Amino acid sequence: MSISRTRNALHKVYVPSTARGNQYLMAKIPLSEELLAKYSDLIDEKSPKPYEAFYQKLATLFFKINDSLAIESSHFIANNKFVRVRFSPEKLVSQTEKQLLFLYNPEFHTSQNSFFDGGTKTKKLTLLFLANGVDLRQNSAEFHKKTTQAITNFIEQIGLEKSAVRISDHQHLTYDLFAKNKGVEGTQVHKIRPMASRYLADGQHIPDSTTALTYAVVDFPVNHRIRSLAKSTEETSEEYNELYNLIANSFISAAKNNNLNNGAVIANGLVPIVRYAEDENIIASSELLMLGYNPKHTSGGYTCKWNSDKLVDTIQLIFVASDNDKTSHGYGKFVNQIEKSLRDFAQTLDFVNDKEQMLVRLHQHISFNLD
Repeated sequence: MSISRTRNALHKVYVPSTARGNQYLMAKIPLSEELLAKYSDLIDEKSPKPYEAFYQKLATLFFKINDSLAIESSHFIANNKFVRVRFSPEKLVSQTEKQLLFLYNPEFHTSQNSFFDGGTKTKKLTLLFLANGVDLRQNSAEFHKKTTQAITNFIEQIGLEKSAVRISDHQHLTYDLFAKNKGVEGTQVHKIRPMASRYLADGQHIPDSTTALTYAVVDFPVNHRIRSLAKSTEETSEEYNELYNLIANSFISAAKNNNLNNGAVIANGLVPIVRYAEDENIIASSELLMLGYNPKHTSGGYTCKWNSDKLVDTIQLIFVASDNDKTSHGYGKFVNQIEKSLRDFAQTLDFVNDKEQMLVRLHQHISFNLD
């Protein structure tokens, strides 16, 4: 094999044929006094649900626009809850005090719903679009174009400035690292190019002010075998500290040996949310743990968060790409480094590849203000 072909192979990622894709796009619109004034005739402050008619009016307009553009799955949200989307063979919307979790299969499930509390004045309106069909990555630019057009139409019809609207576009690729050991045959090949580059190649312009983040979240199961690797002999307030230290040290050592220098180990029961932040920060908010990363910072190190007296059934291992992890080909080399470090880590802990699952979810995310 020639040197050039070998180098190109280093930048391609071969994932199991069973890998699952998701894409969703959100628009966040501040609920300003200006907007409330435009629809003051629909707001009855004496009613127990003063904003019911107002929210319903906007939701109806939103869905009418989507129908005109043949957008299959969209949701109008006005309840201040954090939105998450995941692949699932069954369609389900799960609500907690702080979250709205949408589970669906893009190939088969469509939906159009509104989620609001007419008795509460929300801080913002969230418009959520879920991609449908097959070959989501190949069709992602068209989905982006169609949904941003729907957002633009909605903003124009309610009479707001477009610059106040923040759009985020999310894409996932999820797979079991050891699917082949479980009998899965065939692979998918990906280059993991930056989203803006892929969109530009398809004629879809992304604003210069766009921020981007690429990262991976790995679900590591804490089963009986793993627990027994560092079983405490007595019950104390730090009963699981030895176990978490063992896992964290093994993971971080494997990652650093593969030149991966940004990430986290989360074992406190909170849901880690990775987002772009100019000033890197960690904020715990009820059920969520917000992790802010700036890809310009190339060696931020590893954050570890756990409760030594609380056993979790899954630990999240997080890798975040810095600007140094992006090559002219994209992030393929970065993902291959992730896989190599996870295999090294698994070997250290005697992972049973044909029976235990290590789920890798690769995220690509861009965000920008509508212009």
